[in-house]
Amino acid sequence: MIEEKIFFENSKNYFTFYSLDSNIKPLVVIVPGGGYDHTSKREAKNVADFFMNLGFHACVLNYREELNSYPNPQEELAYVIDYFRNNIKKYNLNGKILNIGFSAGAHLVLSQAIYHNEYGKNSLSDGLVLCYPVVSSDKDIMHKSSFEYLLKDKYSEELLDKLSLEKHVSKELPDVFMWHTITDESVNCLNSIRLLEQFKLNGINCEYHLYPKGSHGMSLADDSMVDGGKNHKDSYINQWTVNLKKWLILKNWI
Repeated sequence: MIEEKIFFENSKNYFTFYSLDSNIKPLVVIVPGGGYDHTSKREAKNVADFFMNLGFHACVLNYREELNSYPNPQEELAYVIDYFRNNIKKYNLNGKILNIGFSAGAHLVLSQAIYHNEYGKNSLSDGLVLCYPVVSSDKDIMHKSSFEYLLKDKYSEELLDKLSLEKHVSKELPDVFMWHTITDESVNCLNSIRLLEQFKLNGINCEYHLYPKGSHGMSLADDSMVDGGKNHKDSYINQWTVNLKKWLILKNWI
């Protein structure tokens, strides 16, 4: 297996490229969760392995080795996408880039996509996968600590409004696959439900799965969890990966 770690300039943050072979394939850029406080291991290399077995090259973004405030994480993700767009031949890519984010990582993925013109000229991916996403700054449903860790001393009503992503859905967003659980104890499922409503209103093609049970941070919900408890392995929730594979086939990714 090919593995290459690339550090951002003057930063401890980095991204890692993984590949099983040198065949030409699409790329998936994986953004783990962690509440903008850390980069979760449970949604990193294991997810890369899953996608490589589906026929992707993979990249995992470690964006919280340094706890820089907004918009640094968004700029780093934009850099990664732009970097691979400019190095298609070097990494044996076919030019298509899928972006998947978990929890706060999903907020990063979607915010970067919505405001991609602010963060990088060539940084809009060709598809988005949002897993139990942090979305809204509405005080009734917000995951407050994520916004606090992201904004730090920039915490303000103006930026909270800007980063309440259901309010700013762009019509140019690519197709989306999204899932959540009703019983998520950390990120209220109304985050993704409100986002789905705006996808519908703005004509964004989205496949959405809402499962009746399941805790937060379940990742692939299988044995690949490196720091998950027994409640994170669930064959029922793991069906989201089966549905995702079907969606990827439907959308001609694989």
